[in-house]
Amino acid sequence: MSKITLNAIARAAGVGVATVDRVLNRRAPVRAATEQKVLEAAQRLGYQLGPVAPINGSIQSARVTLRMGFVLLSQSYSFYHALTDALRQQTQPLHPSGTEPQFYWHDIDDVEAVVASLYTLAEQVDVIGLVALDHPLIRHAIENISRQGVRVYTLFSNFSPCGHAGYFGLDNQKAGRTAGWVASHLLHQPGSVGVLVGDHRFTCQESCEISFRSYLREQDSSRRVLEPLKTHESIDGGYHATRQLLEEHADLALIYAPCGGVEGVIQALRQQPQRKVALICHGPVKEGELALIDGTITVMIRHEIEDMARQLVRTVQQHVEPGTHFSQVTLPFEIITRENL
Repeated sequence: MSKITLNAIARAAGVGVATVDRVLNRRAPVRAATEQKVLEAAQRLGYQLGPVAPINGSIQSARVTLRMGFVLLSQSYSFYHALTDALRQQTQPLHPSGTEPQFYWHDIDDVEAVVASLYTLAEQVDVIGLVALDHPLIRHAIENISRQGVRVYTLFSNFSPCGHAGYFGLDNQKAGRTAGWVASHLLHQPGSVGVLVGDHRFTCQESCEISFRSYLREQDSSRRVLEPLKTHESIDGGYHATRQLLEEHADLALIYAPCGGVEGVIQALRQQPQRKVALICHGPVKEGELALIDGTITVMIRHEIEDMARQLVRTVQQHVEPGTHFSQVTLPFEIITRENL
């Protein structure tokens, strides 16, 4: 048995450890040129190679096994509890026996921790799913990791081009304009409109906010849409941002919250039941159905989380070679009211 490590071969070949593992242990196909680089590096270092079946031959007929890891936002928001459960359930069958998907969770503005988790996962997995800010440091990490042969897919919020393998999420322009359409049918009296976002670099929410604002401007140019406040994707952040809106704007008529921390928004609105403020939010949200029933949430735009996880699994199985295909999968959303629960 050779004592040459996979890390040493990866450095010699200029690829990631996951790519070396795929080639030497036949876990999944890679490009012929990449495979050749790995095999040559292994031979130079004295790694004892066993018989290698042709990558474009019988190995492709075998069941694809992939190791997957995920970097998500903090579990303090119930949305990411549900997302974690769906991803674990759907991706576990892809994994080699005795392994399971890996998860890291970080606060939305902890950019350095997100980057560290990406590099850690890149040494251990073939595919990474990521929910994070479109930050230059994170994009730089994705570029490096993708060059190593690890595929990175952005979930719910996309990035500027940085070598990632695909995006799974809503048509956020459509979601924002849908929220604007709902708001225009709810706003029968004068009053200002508040908007909450997790962070301004969260591109999915930025697009929702812009599209929401654009629709209302088209329909009622006199309607005052306030500058967005940040929730930091946390319950506490949602609570304090909503309290600020309520305290600073006596004419507040509606809040649009395409963000995390909606539980905090609900809490703040329930503390002032005499104020009739409509709430359009994205979900699912913990106990969101009860909030719809009691009228705290007026309308919810609900993501189909389990469908996203299924679509991700289907896509990573179909496109096993890094760098050959960008997958953009637009997910459906539901419009939920108390009457269609």
